[in-house]
Amino acid sequence: MVIGHHYADSVEHYAEAKPFPGSQFALPDRSGHPDCRAANALIRWGTYMRQARTPLAVYRIRVQRVRCKVCGRTHSLLPDFLHPFRHYVIAYLQEVILLYLLAGLGLNRLMKELPGDGPGRSTVREWITSFGYGAGVLLLDLLLRGLMRLAPLAELPDAPPPAHLQRLPRSGQRHRLERAHRFWLLGEHLYAQVKARQPHLHFKTTQLFAFILHWLQSQGGPPRLFWSPRLSTTPSQPF
Repeated sequence: MVIGHHYADSVEHYAEAKPFPGSQFALPDRSGHPDCRAANALIRWGTYMRQARTPLAVYRIRVQRVRCKVCGRTHSLLPDFLHPFRHYVIAYLQEVILLYLLAGLGLNRLMKELPGDGPGRSTVREWITSFGYGAGVLLLDLLLRGLMRLAPLAELPDAPPPAHLQRLPRSGQRHRLERAHRFWLLGEHLYAQVKARQPHLHFKTTQLFAFILHWLQSQGGPPRLFWSPRLSTTPSQPF
């Protein structure tokens, strides 16, 4: 999976554009193929249709697939308003995690805050669990190492976990969520550090997760924040 940068202003524009925006962008192989690092080896390899859900609508969008001429692996050029293996747009996923992890809303209050005919309670709970595992277990150390390389003398944010997380029963889930909370703070710090070096860079507040996916991809890691610990395909060791 390859995350493409700013394919369109929104999912609506992407879905309505003809030809679809993914067909108009250069193949992202300047730094080599994501697996074998072969340069200038990606070719277009068909397209497929998938859902892109917002709180108020469901869109059908076309996604470009590419293939490496050297190793034969295929990848999808996913628009950066989507997260791999999730149907809802990433800004909505980010809003849900913000309400739970930073604003401290419990599931009952959180569900009342969500607009439109959104996901069910069990889906939202799975998002929280998967983000806690992805950000708190698999990716936090990778983010810390990246920040140390980028700005070794910079002071890292080290705020204590918010009170609402400390009120949860002591468990592996609470520990993961506390680490995921730190991951969020460090992600904001990473953007500030990168922005200082690349003034032209601009992500809106609602695009923090999209920025982090791009950064993960640039580090050679999987551009993915939500990892379900229940799936056998989910790694058990940090990246």
